[in-house]
Amino acid sequence: MKAIGVALMVLVVALPTGGAGQATSGDRPLLRTPYTLRVGPQRVDLMRFNRVEGLSLGLRGQLRPRTPLGPLSLTATTRLGYADLHLNGRVDIEHESVERRIQLSGYHELAAIEEPARHLGPANSLNGLLRGRDDGDYYRRTGATLEWTPPSALPREFRLRVFAEYHESVANETNDQLPRLWEDERAFRPNLVAEERWDVGASVELTSRWGTDPTLASQAVRASGLATDRYWRASFGYETRYPLPARSSLTLTAEAGGAGGVVPAQRLWYLGGPLTLHGYGPRALAGKRFYRGRAELARRFSFGRLVLFVDGGWAAGVGPEEALAAVGAGAGVLDGLIRFDVARQLESPHDYRLDIYLDQIL
Repeated sequence: MKAIGVALMVLVVALPTGGAGQATSGDRPLLRTPYTLRVGPQRVDLMRFNRVEGLSLGLRGQLRPRTPLGPLSLTATTRLGYADLHLNGRVDIEHESVERRIQLSGYHELAAIEEPARHLGPANSLNGLLRGRDDGDYYRRTGATLEWTPPSALPREFRLRVFAEYHESVANETNDQLPRLWEDERAFRPNLVAEERWDVGASVELTSRWGTDPTLASQAVRASGLATDRYWRASFGYETRYPLPARSSLTLTAEAGGAGGVVPAQRLWYLGGPLTLHGYGPRALAGKRFYRGRAELARRFSFGRLVLFVDGGWAAGVGPEEALAAVGAGAGVLDGLIRFDVARQLESPHDYRLDIYLDQIL
């Protein structure tokens, strides 16, 4: 609904030109309310590239008024990509205290089927534009959600959401990419065909971590669940890291998930890519049930760290039951910010895959 995007335009007209400050009328304050206005390159999350929108630029305005309920944050964001020329919009009303953060949102926007991989973020945008490899799969959603999380100053140990949204399928709208300068026929892979339907339900995400000292063992447990009137899905993951001599460590990860009911394509479980299964592309495995595991041996150096890893995954419930595995090596530089991985498939045809990404997203 384009009316959400228009909300920001109204906000911009009401505010004077500038990046931050207070709204005024002559020499007298009109609104003693802090505000900010950001456009495209001013924030990395207001610029992105993908095969649906092409290059997409955003505009965001924010007011922080004081109310009888306490301070609120009112944020309106709109963006437009040159490829699909489809106006996206989002309005967020947020109340945060020392105990909780509650946010009410309305939106009409492009979404990725695997939110933890941040395919709408800067790493995948650069991969798509410079390497011609967009690992995301997208659909459009229109609706509203109410979210409850800990305050932003604390670790996000839980996330509770209730939502009502309509999902629409989207198609590739561009093949623009740097490799087309020397390979005219190069094209992005097709996008996932999402099922068009209403989703009304609730979800919960729980995370617990023990141990922050890199010289000692640490553990993390993650659980998530989502339920609507037609289907459900849930997952559980465990990660443990053991310190070893010579500035080395061993990290073991295991995760499993399931789903039931009439599960749309955009809510199935998918394995493939550095987040879930090295050595394979997106949607290499898909199903209502999955298992995956990873073992990673790392050694720290002054420039970053070197790693050796082995990945395995299995999925079933949609199409043939299948298991895949890969081994590889990687390097993290700039304090682990940028990661390079090369993996070899253990199943025929034994292809190699290079992944370059921002390590902090995983």
